[in-house]
Amino acid sequence: MSPTGPKVPRGAADRLAFLLKLVAAGPPQFTLGELAATAGLPASSVHRLLQALVRSGLVERGQGQSYRPGRELHRLASQLVARFDLVRCARSLLEDLVAQWHETAVLCTYSPAMRVAIIADVVMTPHPLRFAVERGGEIQLPWGSLGHAILAFLPAGDAEAIMREAKVGPLSGRPRSSRGEIEAEMQLIRDRGFARYFDPRYDIAGIAAPVFGPFGEIVGCLGVTMPSKRYQLHLEDDLATAVRESAVALSEMAAISHS
Repeated sequence: MSPTGPKVPRGAADRLAFLLKLVAAGPPQFTLGELAATAGLPASSVHRLLQALVRSGLVERGQGQSYRPGRELHRLASQLVARFDLVRCARSLLEDLVAQWHETAVLCTYSPAMRVAIIADVVMTPHPLRFAVERGGEIQLPWGSLGHAILAFLPAGDAEAIMREAKVGPLSGRPRSSRGEIEAEMQLIRDRGFARYFDPRYDIAGIAAPVFGPFGEIVGCLGVTMPSKRYQLHLEDDLATAVRESAVALSEMAAISHS
């Protein structure tokens, strides 16, 4: 490992993150003394922080007195790489949906840390009447087809935490649906493989389907969004089938790219 230059953080949490960055950027094996020298911290402090990383699986013991990046760190890194690959793989699928249906096609990725969906890529409709959908925007999961397509496939504890925080819709300002209505909707999405949203009061509609990662975990969704007036011009079954098939194809690509 070589000196990194940045000022050593003071807080314990900041120092832990600082140390993890050094581990990720450093050699495949290192000793406590080498890491302490690179970090510019006392060996006793580094040892304490290193044990926390070992307990989490982010760092593992190597041969003798050495350490190495842990399997959990490699797993997290591979998930991040897979998300970047997801955007690349999804581009042609989004373009095909727009070519076929002339509506805006969107790819969202799920952020477990923030418990929201992030708009990762967009191909806009050629229609002059369209919604502004920007890359990097956040989608709240309790509302809309894009959010519901992810929410329905989250672990029960995560979904429960998200619903507890949900108050009112970001567009309508209305309270969320009752628990029974939400559970029924989530089960319907799981059964048919896509989420549907239609609200003529705000002239917005959409269909979205879940995208899964190489381990079967929900990583995002793929969908189309449009004014509700145009939604009524489409054959819903055909549109839903096209979106669902595109999401399935993207999930398969994610599995292949990881193998």
